[in-house]
Amino acid sequence: MAAIVSAAGGRPVLLDVSRMMLHSAPPFEKVQSTFESLPFRDGVFDGVVAGFSLRDSRDLHEALEQISRVIVRGGRFGFCDLGKPTSAIKSLIMAVYLRAAVPLIGLLSGGRSGLGFASLYQTYLLTPDNRRMVHLLGSYFRDVAMRATRLGGAIVVTCNVKKEGETRGAY
Repeated sequence: MAAIVSAAGGRPVLLDVSRMMLHSAPPFEKVQSTFESLPFRDGVFDGVVAGFSLRDSRDLHEALEQISRVIVRGGRFGFCDLGKPTSAIKSLIMAVYLRAAVPLIGLLSGGRSGLGFASLYQTYLLTPDNRRMVHLLGSYFRDVAMRATRLGGAIVVTCNVKKEGETRGAY
């Protein structure tokens, strides 16, 4: 994602809580932190993109507050992540897939280290369903658009930071 941002004329700043992940990342500016405590001034970024990381926030409300804070008013936020279908049946299918199939696929393709993908199930249990996620995002952003695929288990979201005069964080 950083390479795409760079190719489009942006200046990527990579953020991760893991020093090891940052060390293995491409040579862009890097910051070790969490979404809940972003070490940036208000309105310093035109946009933020996140890939399969927002779900790991310990406090999703605080993470969204911080993300909306560091983006200029009217700026953009986009992310792709694990989704949770609103339908109980689809949600159950995703849960079974993540609980049983993903660890097996990980083991067969990556050996013992592939079993680490089993942690996706625990993350899934903590993830708000897609309808609640859109509602929550609407507290901090406007023009929230979610595209769900894979029975709703994968989502791509785009939205804009609320402009001056629009209230934020009223979830």
